This record gives sequence, C-alpha cells and structure tokens, in this order.
Amino acid sequence: MRQTAPQISFPVLQVTADLRSIAATGFGELSALMKPGVKPILRKVIFDQRCCLRPADARLIHGDLMNFAASPDRGIGPFMTATALLIADRLQGGAGTDDLSSNWKKLRDRYLEGPSPVRATLMNGFWRLQGVHRATPEQRVPARDLMTYDAEDLERLLRRIARSMTPEIRDNVCALAECETVEVHRRALDNCLDGSCVLSEFGDWFPGQVVEKASLTPDHPGYAGCTALVLLDAIETRDANEKMAFRWQEQAERYLRMRPEFRLPIVAGVRHLHEMFFDWQPYGGWSAEELMEKAVVVPFAKH
Repeated sequence: MRQTAPQISFPVLQVTADLRSIAATGFGELSALMKPGVKPILRKVIFDQRCCLRPADARLIHGDLMNFAASPDRGIGPFMTATALLIADRLQGGAGTDDLSSNWKKLRDRYLEGPSPVRATLMNGFWRLQGVHRATPEQRVPARDLMTYDAEDLERLLRRIARSMTPEIRDNVCALAECETVEVHRRALDNCLDGSCVLSEFGDWFPGQVVEKASLTPDHPGYAGCTALVLLDAIETRDANEKMAFRWQEQAERYLRMRPEFRLPIVAGVRHLHEMFFDWQPYGGWSAEELMEKAVVVPFAKH
C-alpha cells in the first residue's frame, strides 16, 4: 500500500534535497548497469519527478532499484544511488513500498564506505525515516556518521574567520554600541577572539550586542567575522535561541554570495546544525506551500 508523505518541514525538505543531489550525481553510474529500456524511466524519475516514483514507474523499476540497494558488491556507487533514490521516494510518499528497514539492518556498515557527503546524506535519510516512523533502525545513528564535515576542522575554520577581523574592523563592530559602552565591548570582543570564540561564554551583552548587530548587516566590514561568531555559539549551544535558524531564514542568499573563503565554512556550519540537531528548524511557522516555493536548502559547501 502506498504510504502518505510526511508533513513537510524544513528538515525533511533539506534531507530530501540532499538525497536528490546524490541520486542525480550517481545517475550515470547506476543507469550504465541497467537495461537500456529502463534508463529513460530512471532519468525521468530522478530529474523530472525529483526522485518520487509514480505507480507506473514503480511497476517497471522498483524491483531493479531494490536489487541495487541490496547489492553493494555490484558497485558501491550504484548501491548508494539506488538507496538515496528510494529513501527520497519514501520521504515524499511516492509509490515505493519498502521502508528499507531490512537494508538498514543488513547493510548499515556499507553505507559508511561512501564519500562523506554521500555517507552523511544516507545516514540522515535513515534517521529522518525513523523520525517519521517509516523505518525502524535498531540503533540510533551515531553523530559522527551524520556529519558531512569534521566538527573540529569546521570550528577551526570558523574561528579563523572570526579572528581575521583586523583592529579597524573590530573598532567598526564596537562602534555599533552606545558611546559609553564602546570600550567595554571592544575589550570583551578581544577577549572572546583571543579565547574560545564562543560568545555565550563571555556574556550575552558584551560583546554579544554589537556582534549581533554586525552579523545582521551584510554591508558591514565585520559581517563575515561576526556571523562566524554567532554560528560558533549556535553550534556550542545547539542554537538554543534559534539565532542561526533565524539568520538562515533571513540571510541565506547573502551567505551564498559571500567570498569563497567565508562562504564555505559558514555554509558548512549551517549544514552542521541541520545534521546534528534533529529539530533544527528555520522557517518556523511557514506553510508547506511557502516552504516548497521559497525555503532555501543548505547546499554542500564547495567552490
């Protein structure tokens, strides 16, 4: 029996977009192993129907997809591509009829063999399936398997961006405060940058007030450095105050237009929030229609 799609949320939208990306990237390798008559159907499902099987498609290719998704020895790439397509179909309430729980039980370790974006995407896909009760993994997915990027490397790059603010830029950031508190903010900002770069360890107001303001002002010279500080704090606190959820909702397009040396770590940091915290939710209160039409999913950070 066809299952209904889960309620649309940003996390489901994000995971589904990642799965589609993996399926599209792996199309050539998977299609090369399929019968010629099936290739156009596979192309249509992946590229035109965005990895959502219709009943007629399922009758023709679902069995083949299940075979590849159960056969890593036929090629690790086609194995992962077929798995990504099938998970995406389940998350969208497509015509596939298998929840892949037996694949998870038997083949879990084989998913770890893929490149980190593929491995993390599949693990997040299974985790999300579990969350909407479509599959029942016997064990929670370990955090390290959900992450595209190494957490320590990511935080190091974000600290580098924050600390790259010159004395002049730091002065400009602190000039956003009331005159009588500028010097206090300046000392607090230096202490934060010389220390852990985690804002909440230095108080919410000093230098948090001016860092917040600069991180919301794209044309401010401290925009990238202060965004990195807010992001580091969000990672440390699980974005308890939803500061980065709000920023992604409001400023995603700005982040994607940053210079590469800033854009890559910041986008990777936002992806880290999505991967590590199951309920991380930009676009809170948006309708399903608004999410589908306007929400910006987090791309894989690349040049």
